[in-house]
Amino acid sequence: MTDTRTPHAAGARAAETADLPAVTTDPDRSVTVNGVTRSWTQDVTVAALVADLLGDAPAPGTACAPTGVAVALDDAIVPRGLWESTPVPSGARVEVVTAVQGG
Repeated sequence: MTDTRTPHAAGARAAETADLPAVTTDPDRSVTVNGVTRSWTQDVTVAALVADLLGDAPAPGTACAPTGVAVALDDAIVPRGLWESTPVPSGARVEVVTAVQGG
């Protein structure tokens, strides 16, 4: 591996480990939702993700899903009836789209 960094100026020092910012996002537990990377502390389903994202959505496990919402998981539409049983794998890209009325 070739070091492509620029040489330090005279008197400059390299950052110590303690000087570096802590990384709080675990890349193995993140998904991209509508273009924003989000961290999760546990496995998540499409239903749980929608409930968390929309706030007022029915809780996972309830029979009623929010109307006017569509979800794509890695470019594939997830049918509403499968939201509860569809896991969102780490590193997945999710798009949640809501219908808006107006003109």
